[in-house]
Amino acid sequence: VRFAAALCYLPFASVVFGLITLLKFPHISFAVFPVRQAFALFVVWFFSLVLVSYVLWIGILFWLVLFFFSVRVGFMAWLGREVTFPGITPLIRYIPVGAIYSHLTGNAFPHHTS
Repeated sequence: VRFAAALCYLPFASVVFGLITLLKFPHISFAVFPVRQAFALFVVWFFSLVLVSYVLWIGILFWLVLFFFSVRVGFMAWLGREVTFPGITPLIRYIPVGAIYSHLTGNAFPHHTS
């Protein structure tokens, strides 16, 4: 579970690993937290692509900072810790992972365990 959680923070692949983790470990709350962050992180990485295309130096600086935080938070997830991602974590409660899981599998979202 920790390895799957860490993979959720890979740049640009976060949504793919987030979906895999959600489908594999939907009942474990530690796994669902990085899945939510992975979906939000994917949106931020996409925004950074747009930023780089318009303002190169600011976009590259944004990429470097975002990459540093992704590696740091991914490593902490691999250690088994839930780490907040600055600016992203407050938004993750709006991501409907239960609805995504139900839509992909046709099953109800299971209750969380530790």
